[in-house]
Amino acid sequence: MSDSFLDLLVAVLPFVLSLVGAWTFEPLSQHKGKWRVGLVVTGLVFSGMTLTQQGRQRAKTASDIRELNESIIRQDRESEARSADLASKFNAFVTESLRKPKSAPILVPRSPTAEEIAAELEKRLAPRLQPPNGTFPTLERPSLGTKPTQQTAEPVRPVDPVIRPCREDRLSDCSDEQILENLKSLVASIEVVKDEYSTETDKLKDIKGGKLDWARELTGIGADKNSKWLKGLELANRNATERFRDCCGQRALVYHKELLQRDQKRSDDAGLYEWVQNLLKPINSKESKKARDEGSKVGRVYFDLDFFRIDLEYFVGVSKYKH
Repeated sequence: MSDSFLDLLVAVLPFVLSLVGAWTFEPLSQHKGKWRVGLVVTGLVFSGMTLTQQGRQRAKTASDIRELNESIIRQDRESEARSADLASKFNAFVTESLRKPKSAPILVPRSPTAEEIAAELEKRLAPRLQPPNGTFPTLERPSLGTKPTQQTAEPVRPVDPVIRPCREDRLSDCSDEQILENLKSLVASIEVVKDEYSTETDKLKDIKGGKLDWARELTGIGADKNSKWLKGLELANRNATERFRDCCGQRALVYHKELLQRDQKRSDDAGLYEWVQNLLKPINSKESKKARDEGSKVGRVYFDLDFFRIDLEYFVGVSKYKH
């Protein structure tokens, strides 16, 4: 039973009871007409007052809820702006760090070999050991034999590793470069959903009320400006969460788990990914229905995975730099 029907029932019931009393209860037969008119008027007055109070209460509730949601949206936008600025600065730092030229290598003096030491010693002692001319016959130095030539072995060519495709059900077998490329596409897909949600929520500012808003609110239709705004926000939340669930929800969980295992020092926003898990539950479940009303969390998932991407990109770049 809808709230609007209950409100109408509560408002009309006094009037119905007054009609019943007017035709069934007659304490003064000589004032029958006046008694009936009085009961009917009293019922109408109470019904009108009840409907008016209900309408004002609904309008106030809708206004309060709208103000609360507008405050939440402003905070989310400010948080997203700070995160985007931080990501931009850190991304620029990573790019600049990887662009710097390599420093000149440090030359370490090489130790002389045994043959070089013997040759240098023989060169220095030869003048001292040679006798004067004519004193002794010149003796030929016996041949000690030729030193066998060393055959240089052909360098072993490194075998190129077999690059296997990266499967998302076995991310542990993927290289950092493969994870990075797949993560870029995932982050880009989530960014599209985030931007569409921002566009839809921005359009809520253009909602205007009509001349008969008071009458619609009085009858429980709920088509006034604030109610329209809340309906638009609900629709934007549903659209964003459903698009995120269909394109990226399961992948976000898989990559988040793998990235945490590779970078165990990274802090984890467990509550955010618990929301993703609830969103992936059956549509009619209580958890899924609640999660579909929190479209702003799509942006939080985007920035969290984007920071993972920046960290991984820096790590991959430094690894290539070292090699």
